Amino acid sequence: MLPTALLVTLALTVISVWSASNDIEAELTARAKNALADVGVYGGQVSFSGRDANLSGFPPNQAAQAMDAIQRIDGVRTVEISGDTAPPAPVTTSGEPSSPPPSPPSPPPSPTTTSAEPTDKAGFQAEIDRLLTATPITFEPDTTELTADGERGALEIAKLLTDAPRELRFRITGQVATGSDKKLALNRAKTVERLMERNGVKRDQAYSTERKNSNGASGEGRRVDITVEQRTQR
Repeated sequence: MLPTALLVTLALTVISVWSASNDIEAELTARAKNALADVGVYGGQVSFSGRDANLSGFPPNQAAQAMDAIQRIDGVRTVEISGDTAPPAPVTTSGEPSSPPPSPPSPPPSPTTTSAEPTDKAGFQAEIDRLLTATPITFEPDTTELTADGERGALEIAKLLTDAPRELRFRITGQVATGSDKKLALNRAKTVERLMERNGVKRDQAYSTERKNSNGASGEGRRVDITVEQRTQR
């Protein structure tokens, strides 16, 4: 009877560990799908072995963005990408892919690493400008309501500023088109300020400030700018 009991206990332990592992992988897979949708990356597959992610089938121009989105998920340990991430072969006028010149075999793909996080005023300003260029923080016309893309852009910057050094502050400046209600610009800046505070940015580091007019061309009058400042020493 004793060997049988031991076997039953061992089997139950194996089943429990296997079930827990499956639960973790299922949860991370669902979170990965949502993270990729948030940044507009589609067309690939994400699989998990425990907490280790493997990406495959992503277009070459989206592979790095997909890896960055997965690496930001809490609980993910490592991220690797497999498959060909080189640009597609050029297509001739006949519609058939042209034959590329012979080249030496390429080494197997290796995991892509993300760039180092900024640590100083210049680094944070450069990264904020890059994010604002990629996804401006924009609003619906004549309102303080963020567009879907504008909210996504604001949340990306909030993630960046969460762990910013205490000696840095971030001035949020609203814009309106020339001739619009100037108070609207400040209220837009306050909308972004409150969003960042709700998402972990310290209350005394991100603040809204003066109104600013623009010519309103191409929607430029419906956005906010963010400037990095060095906190004055007292």
